[in-house]
Amino acid sequence: MNCDSPSSCCSTTIVDEAYIEEVLKRLNGIRHDGYYVKMAVAWAVSACFVKLPERTLLFLRHNDLDDFTYHKALQKIIDSRQVDERTKTMIRQLKR
Repeated sequence: MNCDSPSSCCSTTIVDEAYIEEVLKRLNGIRHDGYYVKMAVAWAVSACFVKLPERTLLFLRHNDLDDFTYHKALQKIIDSRQVDERTKTMIRQLKR
């Protein structure tokens, strides 16, 4: 699997049952102070959530993301048109 950047990790063609564990593991391991890197990781996590919400929810409950990236991922999930209001309410409760 080619996963040199967050966006390549979470392409909708790669995020499926076969790769989700590896994708989330790699996203969890990205350490960088750059704003755009953190935003890319947050975007990738939100894309994973849209595609595989149950597995990504487990990741959101147990991860090593810094607070900024974590909260941006939650915000991107909340902002998604593909996530229903009930789920968005639940995601809001995950804020640290």
